Amino acid sequence: MTYECTVDLEKALDWQRSKAPILKAIIQKKQAWYEANFCDFWNNWTVDVFNLDTANEFGLSVWAIILNEPLFGITQASPADYPSWGFTSDDEVFGFGSFGTNSDVGYNFTLEQKRILLKLKAYILHMSGTVPSINDSLARIFGEGKIRCLDALDMNFVYLIGSTELVGFIREIKARDLLPRPAAVAIRSVLDENTNAWGFGESFENFSNGNFYDGEI
Repeated sequence: MTYECTVDLEKALDWQRSKAPILKAIIQKKQAWYEANFCDFWNNWTVDVFNLDTANEFGLSVWAIILNEPLFGITQASPADYPSWGFTSDDEVFGFGSFGTNSDVGYNFTLEQKRILLKLKAYILHMSGTVPSINDSLARIFGEGKIRCLDALDMNFVYLIGSTELVGFIREIKARDLLPRPAAVAIRSVLDENTNAWGFGESFENFSNGNFYDGEI
């Protein structure tokens, strides 16, 4: 979308003054100023702000305010009573718990990841909620074959991630509840289709590969 500046300021000159070179030069300069400071401004604003497909960092920040979707991610610090693994005075947690963190950790989104977050939020606000419609929109937002949803036919959705590079980002999307779903439908699981899990597959070809993992992210 572009804004067409159709105002011709020289039309304001009547026949008596249309031959006045100084006045005509002033009007022409005014016309040039108008095109540079009005037409170009709004054309750039359309590309950099109005259009989510082309918006820059500033434009996405504006959309983040409109859609009430912050463009930063936070992994919160572990609770004070979290049984973190480690060495204490008596080594009492050496074999217990898992790794914890004592500070909040920010998730740094790329420009395109911010765009995806906002597109998902905008879509959720007006989506129809059917599986074909959701999958069509996911293909437009993420790219063909990157992510898709399945209806489990029990008021649950299952999401399948076809691109391993998306796994970390999808965790943040999942935490924000930005995976599209109809009202009263839950997301049962989000699975990485590329997981090389250990187990008994056809002809036992996966018996000695991978590790125990159900694909859930």
